[in-house]
Amino acid sequence: MGRSLLALSVALAVAGAMAACAAPDDGEDESDLGLGEAAVSSLDPNGSPQVAITEPEALRRLEASGYGFGHHFDRPDGARADALLASPAYASIVEGIESNLDALLRDDRSLGVGMRYAHRLFDRAWLRSARSRFALVAVTNRLDRAATSGACGETRFIYRLEYDDPREGASSRMPMTVAIVLPQAPRAGEDDCSLGAKRWMNLGGTGAPLAIAAARGPLAGLPRMMSVETNLQAVRWPSSVRKDMGGEAEYMLNVWRPAAGGGLEMAPLDNTPDVAAIAADPAKKRALALWVTSQAPAIDRGSAKLPEELSARTAYSYGPRGLSRLANRPFSQLLAGVDLSSVAFDTTTHVKSALGLVRKLDESSCQGCHQARAMAGFHVLGNEDDRGTNHKLNRLAVGTSPHFNEELAWRMRLVRATAGGVDPRALPEARPFAEHATNDGLVGASCGLGADPSFADWTCGEGLACVDMIGDAVVGTCTTAGGPRPGDVCEKDRLISSADPHADRVQNLDSGDAACGRVTPGAYCSGASGGFPGGSCSAACTKMGLLKDRVICGAAPPAGFNECMGRGRETFEACMSPPKLALRAACSVVFPCRDDYVCAYVPGAPEGTGACMPPYFIFQARVDGHE
Repeated sequence: MGRSLLALSVALAVAGAMAACAAPDDGEDESDLGLGEAAVSSLDPNGSPQVAITEPEALRRLEASGYGFGHHFDRPDGARADALLASPAYASIVEGIESNLDALLRDDRSLGVGMRYAHRLFDRAWLRSARSRFALVAVTNRLDRAATSGACGETRFIYRLEYDDPREGASSRMPMTVAIVLPQAPRAGEDDCSLGAKRWMNLGGTGAPLAIAAARGPLAGLPRMMSVETNLQAVRWPSSVRKDMGGEAEYMLNVWRPAAGGGLEMAPLDNTPDVAAIAADPAKKRALALWVTSQAPAIDRGSAKLPEELSARTAYSYGPRGLSRLANRPFSQLLAGVDLSSVAFDTTTHVKSALGLVRKLDESSCQGCHQARAMAGFHVLGNEDDRGTNHKLNRLAVGTSPHFNEELAWRMRLVRATAGGVDPRALPEARPFAEHATNDGLVGASCGLGADPSFADWTCGEGLACVDMIGDAVVGTCTTAGGPRPGDVCEKDRLISSADPHADRVQNLDSGDAACGRVTPGAYCSGASGGFPGGSCSAACTKMGLLKDRVICGAAPPAGFNECMGRGRETFEACMSPPKLALRAACSVVFPCRDDYVCAYVPGAPEGTGACMPPYFIFQARVDGHE
C-alpha cells in the first residue's frame, strides 16, 4: 500500500498492552498492526506535493530535466563535485567550509578524518571528488517565508551529498545537505500571490506526472538563486569517547549569497545572534534586548527578523539532547537576566510568558531549529531512492523529521488561504513552536511540566504521562504511563549544561533496567554508554520486521562492528552481518521517534514503517567510516 495510506492505517498505537511483545516471537507469520488509526495531524510529505515534493521518482525526473544541482552553478545537471569546482560559486562554498574545518582542527588536537581519531572530522575531499555528487531529495514551497524574505516566499531545492564506491554495498549518502533558495514572486500580469499558490495547489500524483506538472507549473520560469544554505555534520565523537551523552555530533550551518566575480560569500544567518560579539559589546546587547521587547508579537507570529548587524555567519548545532543544551539556545545565553516584564502577551497566540518568548526565539535560530524534533541535525535527509533494492540496512524508513512533517499541515493551510486571496506576508495563522507544531501528544512529544502559560496546553495523549527525564523542569517528554516499553526512554538523567557544549555533562540517576524489566520480562535498558541517548528499553526477538502494537523487531550492530568498519576493507552491510535482533520502538511518518533517534529501515516491516534507532547506527548519518 502507499506510504500515506500506510501512515494512517499502520497502528503503532500510543496506548496498549505490551503482553503481545513480551515473548521474542509467538510464531505468527503476519504483523499485528495494532489497535487502529490514531488521531494525528502530521502530513506525509510524499502525499503533499503542494508544500513538499519528496517522492523519489518525481525528484529523479526533475533532476534529469533541468533541476539537477549543477544547473544552479552553470554546470551540467548531473555534474560531479570535481566538475563543479569550475563554478566560482561552488568553489567559494567549498573554500568557506574548508576554512571552518581548519578552525575546528586548530581548536581540537584529537580531531581528524577517519575512525582512528577519537574525534572524527568531515572529510573535505568529498567536496572535490569525481565519485561524489549532490542528489535532489526535496523541493519545498516556502510560501511561509514571504513574511521574512518578501514577495511570495521561496522555492527551495534540497540536495544531499552522496558518493559511488566500487565495493558492492559501500556507496552511501552522507550527512550534508545543500538548499538552493530561489525567490517566488507574482508573474507578469499577476497582482498578488494567489495564482502562484494555486499552481502549487494543482499538483498531485507521483513520478513522471508529478514532475511534469511541477516543471510546467510552480517551477517554471523561476529566477536564479538568491542564496544557498549548507548543513553538514562537521564532527562526530563516538559513544566510546562521549559515554555520558551517547556520542556527540556537531553540525555546521551557513548561508551563502552572491558576491563579486560570480562567487558566493558567507551571509548572516536568519534569527541567529552572534553570541560572542553581542556578549562582548554592551551596545549590541542593548540593541538585542530592545529588538526582542519591541518585536514580541512578530516573534510569536513567526514574522520577526533579527537585524543583520546582530547576526552570526556560522553556527553549530549539537546533538544529542537538543534544546536541553545551552549551546543550542543562543538567545537564552544572551537574555539571561534581561528584564522582559514590559512585554505584553494579551494578543499573542503561542507565546504567553517571557520564558516562552525566549524559547520561541531559540527555536527560530538555526541551531535551535535544527535540534528541535529533528533527525540527526537535519529536517530533510531524503526518502530512499533504491528502485526496489530494499534489502540493505543503510537506509531510512522516513527521510524527513518530525518537525518537518508536523509543520506541513500549517504550511498547507497557508497555501490554501493564499490561493483564496490572503496576503501570505501577514501570516494569518501564527507559526507554531518548532518542537510543538501539533498537539497530538504522542510518545516522544514535548509537553509542559509546570504552570507556565506558554506550555500549559502541551499535553500528552491517553495512556501517556509528561516526564522530566533530563532535569529540564519546563518541558518534558510524553512517555508511556505504565512504564517504559521496548524502545522507550528508560534512563533517568540530569544534564549539566553551559555555553560550551564540550563541557556539558549528563549525570545518570537511574539506569532504567528495573523499569524496563517490570513491563517486559527479560528487558533491560540499553544505555547512553552504548550509543543510546536517554537509554532505550531492549529485549531479544527472533523475527526481523515483526510488528506488534508500537514495537518492532529490528537490527542492531553485532559485536566487533566498529572494529570492522575501522579496518576500511569491509562494507557497512558486511560489518552489520549478521545483525543482532532486538525489540525497538516502531515508527512511521505520523508516529515519529523521540528526540535523538531516527526511523531506520527494517527488512520485512510493512512499507513506510521502521525502528527508532540512534542516528549514528545508520551509516549514512555519520561522517566516519566512508572510504
